Amino acid sequence: MHMKVMAEQFVLQGGKLVHTPTGATFWLGDRDIVCCERGHLNLETGDDYKLDELKDEAWRIMTTERKSVT
Repeated sequence: MHMKVMAEQFVLQGGKLVHTPTGATFWLGDRDIVCCERGHLNLETGDDYKLDELKDEAWRIMTTERKSVT
């Protein structure tokens, strides 16, 4: 079943942002591109996540966090 991606599902670990359900890991690369390690998008529980939706939410979190620091 397709699951909605929510900001509350992400945790900051060092300089990387991790989506806890899937283990997908995100960080900013050159020129602010979101880079990632996919993790497991299709879970054994039947929950499925779309990589594009994870990237979009990670980008929102990272840019919001950066604006609050500067």
